[in-house]
Amino acid sequence: MKIAIIGGGASGIVTAYLLDKQGHQVTVFEREPMLGGHIRTLNQNVSPNRSNCDLVLENGVLEFPTSFHNFMDLMGELGVELELVNIGSALFLKNGNHYLSKVAIERNFTGIRWLLEHLRMNLFYLRAASLLIAAKFWKAINFRDRSLADSFQQPLLQHTWLKLFAMYSYSIPFSQIDDCPAELVIPTLRDDVFVDWVRIKGGVYSYIQKILDRVKGEILLGVEVAAIRRTATGVTVALTGDKTQEFDKVVFATPPDVVLKLLADPHPDEIARFAAWQGNHVQTLLHTDVAMYAPYQVKEGSEFDFFETQKQQGNWGYNARLNQLCGISSPVQYSLSFNLESLIAPDRILHVQQHHTPLYTVAAFRDRQEIIATNGNYHTYHVGAYLGDGLHEGAITSAIRVAKLIAQTTEVEDRGIVLAR
Repeated sequence: MKIAIIGGGASGIVTAYLLDKQGHQVTVFEREPMLGGHIRTLNQNVSPNRSNCDLVLENGVLEFPTSFHNFMDLMGELGVELELVNIGSALFLKNGNHYLSKVAIERNFTGIRWLLEHLRMNLFYLRAASLLIAAKFWKAINFRDRSLADSFQQPLLQHTWLKLFAMYSYSIPFSQIDDCPAELVIPTLRDDVFVDWVRIKGGVYSYIQKILDRVKGEILLGVEVAAIRRTATGVTVALTGDKTQEFDKVVFATPPDVVLKLLADPHPDEIARFAAWQGNHVQTLLHTDVAMYAPYQVKEGSEFDFFETQKQQGNWGYNARLNQLCGISSPVQYSLSFNLESLIAPDRILHVQQHHTPLYTVAAFRDRQEIIATNGNYHTYHVGAYLGDGLHEGAITSAIRVAKLIAQTTEVEDRGIVLAR
């Protein structure tokens, strides 16, 4: 079959890889001049846009928990080399207080200060113990149609800590995180926080390149899809400039808020399932500024640290230290930050990256299972992280699910042709 895949992020490229292995003729349409979606690896699929830098540094997806089983299996199949990373996270409050991770304490202090920082850390974890233990036994169904604000109403720093992990995971500004679905966040905390984490040696985009080396289908970059129309027998993809191509099926590997914008003939049930989704347009900064740690008498932070800024009450961002996460040996500390523009000197910025991700809300998330259940209707399928855990595992899992469904459909259609003969 001829199958169009709209979007060249992880879910789209993995879907192309799986369908290509099945013998289908795939065409990937990507509006950007590069592939990768949320994968933005400097000097692989993106180039520095603020200052010269020849290092391979991540500007989007950083690291992966070993609980990402489908992702780990795919990396093994592709021969991708993974390395363990020592993950830690610290909190820096705007009132001057801080709670360091074990790795940050070991990097910065000895003697009495080392002991005091460990006591502070252990006290914080002790107060969070009930939250951490409960996370092991939480079930997503218990949080159906509930937001984080509904689930964690007490103004405890430990609850803020949980919300900060959601901010980090989904790149949603902290001011909007209260409406994030607890059904999405709680399983992530339970399954991913308490495991080992790995990085991809050579850069995250290198695994996309391994897939491209194997796929025989057509990859079209920098093309604008104007409209997608479905008929009883197939799909028409119209590009800007009145060019059209015909396909048997179409796979949407786009952010969910884009689906209705591209469908020229959305059915009422599709409108109902996608109307509530909105885009989340944010940016990250790759930089070499470590001055944000100075007020706390800390020289080396954790792999990702949360900072409360002075801009407004309850405003937070994160700073991810890339030297270990990217395997860089350098006296210069490279970092990736989100929502910390006020703390970073402009002359220390190497690259500014724009991201278009889903804005996860309770209303939008409510119909996610319906999208999955109706895959295949109108010759149309949907893949993406939002149909799983919202992270890289969700992207891979959704691609595997659709590839299996198309394989089953193809088998049924082939049997019908044989019987007709």
